[in-house]
Amino acid sequence: MKSLLIYTRVLIKKEMPIIYNVYDESVYNYNIFRWFGQALFTALLSLTYLFFSYTLNIGAMKIGVISDTHLTRATEDFKETLKREFSDVDMIIHGGDMTSVAVYDYLSNWELKAVRGNMDDYDLGATLPVKRVELIMGKKIGIIHGRGSPHTIEDVVFGEFKDVDIIIFGHSHVPANVRRGGVIMFNPGSYRGSYSHKGTIGIMEIGNETTFRHIEV
Repeated sequence: MKSLLIYTRVLIKKEMPIIYNVYDESVYNYNIFRWFGQALFTALLSLTYLFFSYTLNIGAMKIGVISDTHLTRATEDFKETLKREFSDVDMIIHGGDMTSVAVYDYLSNWELKAVRGNMDDYDLGATLPVKRVELIMGKKIGIIHGRGSPHTIEDVVFGEFKDVDIIIFGHSHVPANVRRGGVIMFNPGSYRGSYSHKGTIGIMEIGNETTFRHIEV
């Protein structure tokens, strides 16, 4: 029995050398209670953090989503709109048709994920991909400009990706937020607007939940 006790103490000393002093039982008793107290405090702190992270959505990523800007330069109105609506975003996703490299250069003040559209100039066409997939906060996001009529574009862009959670697209100038086969499809609309729709941009937030909203500009 004595041998078993010694062996057990050796294991404790090996595994928790900071809290055990073989020559002083009082130090051992004090340190073992201190260790359990610290462990309990750490556990409670972790649970508190998880609770507030969930209820307050701490750690969520906010992403500005924009498409079809159709500008030859970053106008003052464009700059003011983005400073106002995208001031606190972590990233910008652009769905194509910036039209000029000057707009791309301005948007590069943020972390930028963009694709080229059918109206983009030669420099943008040489810089940006036709489509891309980004892994953001555990979500696989497909980004593409799109093609065809507003009536068929959702079918077209949906067929361009496999195994994604979200598809960001543009081209139609029509704001959209739909779900198909478990995939969220979001079109922020056109910054410049169209004959039937006002100018819009979008906000995507990825956290405990993934949410989207349109903003008229």
